[in-house]
Amino acid sequence: MSNLTLNQVEFKSINDCSSNDFRDWMWASSNFVPFMSLLVKNNFEYADGGFANLVPIEEAIRQGATEIDAIILETEVNQLNRMHTKNPFSLITNLFEFMQIYIEKHNISIGKITAKHKNVKLNLFYTPTVLTTNSLIFEKEKMRQWWNDGFNHAKAKDYNK
Repeated sequence: MSNLTLNQVEFKSINDCSSNDFRDWMWASSNFVPFMSLLVKNNFEYADGGFANLVPIEEAIRQGATEIDAIILETEVNQLNRMHTKNPFSLITNLFEFMQIYIEKHNISIGKITAKHKNVKLNLFYTPTVLTTNSLIFEKEKMRQWWNDGFNHAKAKDYNK
């Protein structure tokens, strides 16, 4: 997650803290501020880890992983052009999305290089279609269908070539 007070990314393990603390860390790591709440814990402010590290492949390798399955919630090739900005809110969301896309691509590129250098098997799974153009909207049935579509896509595709 992102420790905004210290301006750094932190990685937490359930093995290193209580289950209540780990629940807080899970909550913080999914809080997309300023659209969602900010966690204040131990006098530090925490937000979504995706602000700095969306696909922590390099960290997984550093912690000893020898095979990694990374599920990327985007298509492998960009399939959308952004609509023109209509208001300050859409500008902010477009800017966040733009930054996230480039952070994600950077994380994956560095992860691929590190995995190759450290002889780690890296499996990247992408979604078969664009899931949504607004990640702040949660529709249970639509999300369930995305999961099923993604599962069936990964099952049908041979990633071990």
